[in-house]
Order: sequence, then structure tokens, then C-alpha cells
Amino acid sequence: MNDKEKIAGWMLDLKRILQVFNVHSIVSVLLLLTLHPQTELAINTHVAVSETRVTVAETHAIVSSLEYNTTSTHIMVSDIHCTVVKGQEVNDSKNLLVSDTRTVSTTG
Repeated sequence: MNDKEKIAGWMLDLKRILQVFNVHSIVSVLLLLTLHPQTELAINTHVAVSETRVTVAETHAIVSSLEYNTTSTHIMVSDIHCTVVKGQEVNDSKNLLVSDTRTVSTTG
């Protein structure tokens, strides 16, 4: 057996071992290293953008709810204010009537 035959035998053994352990040649590994990260980056970017869109939609819903609640609160405060003002007007009217009655009683 000459050196070329020995080297060919070793190469064959090496290929079998590489297949058993699922090891690729340097060229295919380099292709995987250059293509895989770009694909992974594109997928990760797509996921990040999708998650950002969902977060923005949820934030928009929260802000809309807060705007609605603020408007409702403003309406409630306005209603309470009107009720208080009307109550004061009624009390002022009753006070005037009571004072008018006292004036009439003392003069009469």
C-alpha cells in the first residue's frame, strides 16, 4: 500500500466519522455561518416589529380608555358642580324666605 492509498483510506474514514457526528465540511459551515445569521436576523427583526405593533396597539387602547374616563369624570364633575350651584340657589332662596318671614313677624 502506497501513501496515496493510505491517505485515501484515511479520508474515507474521516468522511464516515464526520457523517456519524453530523459534521459538515468547512465550505458548507461557512455558508451556514453567512446565511443563517442573516435569516435569523430577518426573523428576529420581524418578530420584534410584530411585538412593537402589538404594544403600540395596546398602548393606543389604554390611552383611548383614559381619554374616555377623563371625559366621563369631567362630565361627572360638571354635573356635581351644577347640583351644588342649584343647591346653593335653593338654600339662598330658603334663607331669603326665612329672613323675609322674620321681618314680617317683627313688624307685624
